[in-house]
Amino acid sequence: MDPRTIAVVGSLAEDLIMTADRMPDNGETLTANSFSRHHGGKGANSAVAAYRLSHFKSRKQSDDDVQVRMTGAVGDDKIGRSLIEKLDENKVDTSKIRSVPDKSTGTAVVIVTDFGENRILVHPGANYELMPEDFLRWEDLAGGVKPDLLITQLEIGFETVEQVLKTAMSNEIDVLLKPAPASFLVDEAYEGLAHLIVNETEAAMLATAAGAFNERTPVKEWGKVADEFLGKGAKNVVITLGAKGAYYSNQRGQGHHAKAVPDVNVIDTTGAGDTFVGAYAVEFVKQKHLGGWNIKKAVEFACKASARTIEKVGALETIPWADEVGPDLAGSGPGHPRHAGPDAPDPDRRATNGRSRTWASA
Repeated sequence: MDPRTIAVVGSLAEDLIMTADRMPDNGETLTANSFSRHHGGKGANSAVAAYRLSHFKSRKQSDDDVQVRMTGAVGDDKIGRSLIEKLDENKVDTSKIRSVPDKSTGTAVVIVTDFGENRILVHPGANYELMPEDFLRWEDLAGGVKPDLLITQLEIGFETVEQVLKTAMSNEIDVLLKPAPASFLVDEAYEGLAHLIVNETEAAMLATAAGAFNERTPVKEWGKVADEFLGKGAKNVVITLGAKGAYYSNQRGQGHHAKAVPDVNVIDTTGAGDTFVGAYAVEFVKQKHLGGWNIKKAVEFACKASARTIEKVGALETIPWADEVGPDLAGSGPGHPRHAGPDAPDPDRRATNGRSRTWASA
């Protein structure tokens, strides 16, 4: 049996993370409580999440029928080589990651407060060396392998993303788009899009129906936003709502609300969104192989996996394996993501460092 393939066309970066009691005000200098370096980038994080959440850390039981292939660019520098090594360690195919001379690897500066709030500033570096002409054929998307699902975000060049979407969808390849950092998308980008995952901030930028929405907006009102995206051609839409959980809907029927995971020890929400994307992708390709699709199961698994990610500082290194989405979160014991419950954490919401809080998805 041919392996099920998840392809990621996206970013790789080094995360420089500082923790502080609070965010500095305009013009103010604060002393950080800690500083650390981590492997990251939304593309790399999602790729590692897709592999880990389809395999067991113990290696006693693994789903080797799922493979993950990463396409991206790094600088010809130490961190670029380290990122490729890290992906290799996590069994992600890196043959389509190229090293670009005279360019630095992408970098993200992250400030995390004691309340779990974060602010992120990204320098794309070599990530912007991926060009539209690099993706004119479907064979360019995953090294000659036609994937079951392609994941992309907006940390690579915008025109490149548009070409990736065009090439994939014109060749009947299912695409999962996470439009982060949020940026305006032409309506054509949604036509035939298999999966759209947005948080509140992204929804507010991309949907006119969300223009006046805020933290106090009733959950059911997000159905108007989902309907707008569905009306533009997206087939499945997930809107993550922080402490309120997530709202999801698709072309098959009425939308639903997934409640938040209670009593999560929130430390750092930086990698939650990428974990959510990877977990959702795993569940989709597994169900696709069996000839069915239940979006509820995918959202539930993604929420549970994300809840594990935010219990540590960092992004890529904090992503759990399938058997670490344990019985208290997964419902039916380690490594059984299909039976996970409906909740998870949001990287763009305030959290409580080291304290138990109720949190929702990415």
